[in-house]
Amino acid sequence: MRERKQRSGFTLIELMIVVAIIGLLAAIAVPAFTKYIRRAKTTEATMNLRKMFDSSVAYYETDHSTRQGDSVLPQFPIAPEGSALGPGAGHNPCCSPQGDKCDPTAFPDGWDHAVWQALNFAVDDPHYFWYEYQSAGFGADAAAGGARFTARAMGNLNCNQVYSTFERVGGADPEGNVMGGGGIYKVRPLE
Repeated sequence: MRERKQRSGFTLIELMIVVAIIGLLAAIAVPAFTKYIRRAKTTEATMNLRKMFDSSVAYYETDHSTRQGDSVLPQFPIAPEGSALGPGAGHNPCCSPQGDKCDPTAFPDGWDHAVWQALNFAVDDPHYFWYEYQSAGFGADAAAGGARFTARAMGNLNCNQVYSTFERVGGADPEGNVMGGGGIYKVRPLE
C-alpha cells in the first residue's frame, strides 16, 4: 500500500484571498491615516490662534498712555499702516525642505513687527501655518465700531494649492469686556 504524504502550506487560491484582503484593508486604511495626519497638523493653528487671542485680551486690558502721559483708549495692537498685519514669517512655505514646514530661520526678523511684539507672539519652531493679525477701532463704543480684531492662520497641508484658513475674532462689548467668537471659523481645514 501506498502511504499518503500529508501536505503542508497554502494553496494558491488561499494566498490570493489573503493578498486581496490585505489590499482591501490598505485601500481603506491609508486614506484614513492620511486624513488623520492632516487633522493632527491643524492643532498648530488652533493652539496659536488661542495664544493670539489671549495676548490680544491681555493687551486690551493693560493701561496704555502716550509719551506725554495721556491715557489712551483701550485697543488691540494696531499696525501703523492701520490695516492687516501679515502674513507673518513663512508665508506659503508649502513643500519646503523641512517636510512641508516653514523654516523660521529663513525669516530671522519675521516676527519683529511691533504688533507681533505687542502680542508677544512668534513661532520659533518649524511650522505648517502662517499667521495674520488685523485690528481696528478703540474702546467699547459700538456706534464707532469699537475695538475688534481678527487673528488668522493659513496653510496648505497637502501641497495642492488649496489653502486652509482658521480665524478667531474678538472685540469689546459696550461694558468694555473682551468677547470672542463662539469658536474658530474654519474654511477647508484639511487642505
